[in-house]
Amino acid sequence: MVFPRQQVLGMTLSRLVTVMIVLAVIILLASLAVPRVTIGPPPKTPRNMAIMNAMYICKAARSMATDGKSNDNPEDRGWPGDLKARGRIVTLSDYANALVRGGYLKADNVKCFSGPDYKVYHGTLTSDGVLSPPFTDEYCAFKIYLVTEKDPLNTLFLASKNFTYNIGMGSSKIDPWDKFSIVMRKGEGGLGLRKQDALRLDFIGKLPGGGTVESAENCLNPGQ
Repeated sequence: MVFPRQQVLGMTLSRLVTVMIVLAVIILLASLAVPRVTIGPPPKTPRNMAIMNAMYICKAARSMATDGKSNDNPEDRGWPGDLKARGRIVTLSDYANALVRGGYLKADNVKCFSGPDYKVYHGTLTSDGVLSPPFTDEYCAFKIYLVTEKDPLNTLFLASKNFTYNIGMGSSKIDPWDKFSIVMRKGEGGLGLRKQDALRLDFIGKLPGGGTVESAENCLNPGQ
């Protein structure tokens, strides 16, 4: 049997429409069956923001220490323990000023030292190379350890103030992190510690110079 051309065309279009409808139904059912996956930045919770701030500080510190090691005049660049030994810094404020003067942090980015319930620093660098208003520990949610170039990579560089080495987690303004503390090491990244993990010293790392007690000998701002 020979169909007229118009009839053949009509049958072809009809089958095409049918196939398209079936495909549309399959795609619709698949979209309902497969959970929607959203790829994007992590939510800006206080804990996540504090972790990002800690990583930002560590990145700046490592950059300055690397430049200090390779620079012909490293006196003003290095890990905080080396800078203190050279008489370049004494306080946390001195260290923040050194990071900004060296260009490793902008004055606007010193606010990265902040955390939950801490004041956020807003200031500028004067022509004398000093932050104004003065940067003080009330703006800082972290403790900075006096790590040196000679210290091993698992030596602590930074910790949230609700963590005390060899004691664990205590109560502080940083408790909105829901019993969660942060430690960042010299060269092996950081850890988010739950309360039950905060005493595992083999897991956490070492203090600069060894020992098990935080003091002015191994921390810029201990006992907070």
